[in-house]
Amino acid sequence: MLDPFVHLLYAVVAPLARHVPAAALVVALTLLTRLALHPLMRRPGLLTALAQAPVFATIYRLFTTPVIAGQQNLLLDQSLLGVPMSGHLLVVGVPGIFVLGVVLALIVAVAWLTVLDTRTHLPELALPAGQPPEVAAVAERMRRVTPYLSLGSVLFAAFMPLAAMLYLLTSSTWSLLERRHLRAAAAL
Repeated sequence: MLDPFVHLLYAVVAPLARHVPAAALVVALTLLTRLALHPLMRRPGLLTALAQAPVFATIYRLFTTPVIAGQQNLLLDQSLLGVPMSGHLLVVGVPGIFVLGVVLALIVAVAWLTVLDTRTHLPELALPAGQPPEVAAVAERMRRVTPYLSLGSVLFAAFMPLAAMLYLLTSSTWSLLERRHLRAAAAL
């Protein structure tokens, strides 16, 4: 289903990868995707995450598929500090674990900052009058758990290739900064 997108993105990215490191291309693609989706951020919900899913899946495929459009995937030869962009914690050697560990630590840091930011700015619960106490209790528990959902990305990141980890790190950082910017702009 994503093959046409993978082929198209590969046709654009592969020639660029001869002159620009693949890690920089992943970050640039992520930033362009998030910039294009910025207008959707003014409304709360999952729309932004769902809109990113095909881009993430395409980038994931770019760095895990050995043959694209009948050609050997040259992106698999790209690396960051000696770690293949397709490498993940389960297959890289000792130096690779250090590089992936640093990227994973950055993802953890951004996820934790997101937890703190969400907890600080989570609105108070407003239920319609006349709700049973059980409904209010469940809603309050959900409100307290919600900020910690961003930590789920850390679990997935541990098993992703480096290219996908860079996408997640860039996208998560963008989301955190974007939310702060939108709140500041709304306060003016």
